[in-house]
Amino acid sequence: MKDFDSFFPLLKEFLGEVYGSPERGLSVYQSKYRAIDYYRNYKAKPNSYLLILKKGNEPAGFLYGRKLKDYSYIYDIFVKPPYRGKGLGRALVKAFASLTPPPYRADVHRGALKSFKRWGFKELFSYYEDGVFWYLVEAPTL
Repeated sequence: MKDFDSFFPLLKEFLGEVYGSPERGLSVYQSKYRAIDYYRNYKAKPNSYLLILKKGNEPAGFLYGRKLKDYSYIYDIFVKPPYRGKGLGRALVKAFASLTPPPYRADVHRGALKSFKRWGFKELFSYYEDGVFWYLVEAPTL
């Protein structure tokens, strides 16, 4: 990633919302998934998409997703609180859908579940992992 330093605060804020604190989120994401290194060294690859929403020069949101064998998967999506309620999360999901085929899946935390349901996702099941309740959701189309 060319501009990881401007992206990192956004990622840290996202992880703080999911895991209760940025430090805990960074720890889980790095130790379990090596995701901080992944984002720091991210290079666009076929079927892999990191979409960054900017307001001026500042990152205001992002979506990371991939086209997998049987579905397209949203790994991470986040819009900074001042920009929420303006359709920007939906815009990120629609942009991802324009690049990948259906169906669409995501594992989302409780705070994001309502938005995903508004966007047409249905809850398949829930589970508890890393101190967070997760919901696997799917949408046949977007």
